[in-house]
Amino acid sequence: MTQWAEIRHLHLVDGMAKKEIARRFRLNVKTVRRAILTDRWPRKRPGLGGGACLEPLRAEVEALLRAEPRISAKRIGRVLEGELKGVSSRTVRSFVARVRRQVSPSECFVHRTHKPGETMEVDFGEGWALISGIPKRVKFLVATLPASRVHFAKAYPVERTECLLDGIQSAFEYFGGVTTRVVLDNTSLAVKKVLAGPDRIETQMFHAFRGAFPFHADFCAPAKGNEKGSVEGGVKYVRDNSFMPRPEVKGFEELNQLILNELDHDLDLRKLPDGRTAREAWRDERTLLRILPKHKVDTCRVETAVADKYAHIRVDRNAYSIPSKYTRMDVTVKLFHDVVAIGCQGIEIARHKRCFDRYKLELAPEHILPVLARKHRAAPESTAIQNWRLPLVFEEFRQKLSKATRKGNQEWVHTLMLIESFDLDRVQAAVQEAMDRHSPRLATIQMILRQADGHPPKITPLTLNCDTLAQFQVAAPVLSAWDSLLEVR
Repeated sequence: MTQWAEIRHLHLVDGMAKKEIARRFRLNVKTVRRAILTDRWPRKRPGLGGGACLEPLRAEVEALLRAEPRISAKRIGRVLEGELKGVSSRTVRSFVARVRRQVSPSECFVHRTHKPGETMEVDFGEGWALISGIPKRVKFLVATLPASRVHFAKAYPVERTECLLDGIQSAFEYFGGVTTRVVLDNTSLAVKKVLAGPDRIETQMFHAFRGAFPFHADFCAPAKGNEKGSVEGGVKYVRDNSFMPRPEVKGFEELNQLILNELDHDLDLRKLPDGRTAREAWRDERTLLRILPKHKVDTCRVETAVADKYAHIRVDRNAYSIPSKYTRMDVTVKLFHDVVAIGCQGIEIARHKRCFDRYKLELAPEHILPVLARKHRAAPESTAIQNWRLPLVFEEFRQKLSKATRKGNQEWVHTLMLIESFDLDRVQAAVQEAMDRHSPRLATIQMILRQADGHPPKITPLTLNCDTLAQFQVAAPVLSAWDSLLEVR
């Protein structure tokens, strides 16, 4: 367009000859003459585009695209290789792209305006974090209020039903209330079966969970994640701002706090089209949310199990210990996202940190100590004791006990049982003091602990009201008599 204007100006205003203009712009003089005669900007003449030589094959290409919409241009070129002699792959790609746009026109989307307090969108994302020096794949749940464009995120080791429920409940607590509906995709964590239209058969856990708040679950159409586009953008936002570069943390509590700090930092920086900041819009929307239930919902998966002969229960391919008195009994297991709570006969008997590995043993030493008190010969080989990271002073104490008494392991186990009544540091100090006194015995440790509590054993003098006792006279002992025992014979 600029060249056309310059040509007309040089000839019609400055009077420059056509041949001179053609020489200066390195054009054919016919092109210069045409530009001078045209008083409108010469638009580019429409052509057939790339791959005009392939028009005779259009019907075959269209048939392939309708049969397999995701087929690549490279594959089409391979299928029609016999009819494409002398045609470059670039020409094939250009032609297939043009035909594809005609066969499958681009989808048009609907712009929506969300009412405050009505909708929360939920989805899972994935990232990497360095946890305790080990690179681990992390799943994180993102919840978004599309009306105010506020995000919440929480990281988990895995993507399980209990994680989904805990994430939704944590999002409600973070946002300050419950929305009317929650939009999700058709994840198997919440949907058992997809029916026609919007109908779904929900999993029992998810159905019971959403009824406790309650809220309406609105599931997207299959393969239509754009129906919850706000949280799709929120997943990318959380990944870009919290997982790049890879965070280095000690555990998931620290990681989740880091994520919330990053999300809170931007609330005053991001602005909505109406000029409000995200924090101001969130503050306005919070007043329209429904209040949270009075009682917190258990976001856990409940299973039943039977304790084996070792007083272990097995769930999710891992074993957890329970007190030995519940051996061979039926128990109920609550699998939370972070802990495993085990109950029997209506009371909680054990609680462990949740393990997401396979074939691991999560054993609490206090569960096996009463058994070792009777079967003390097995103490050194006990798995629970070997996995218990005791201070080195206890092993030194066990070795000295084995030399001082025939049942050293038994006294050692009873010493470890003192940790249940006293804390580990106090028992450790008492063990060290007993060895310093050259008296590595259980009785000495018990005496030291009682003295440390300020409650030494009290001896009450015996008083008898008997007059006849005064008639008895006891002679004073002659201590020199003991010298005869020391004479060398």
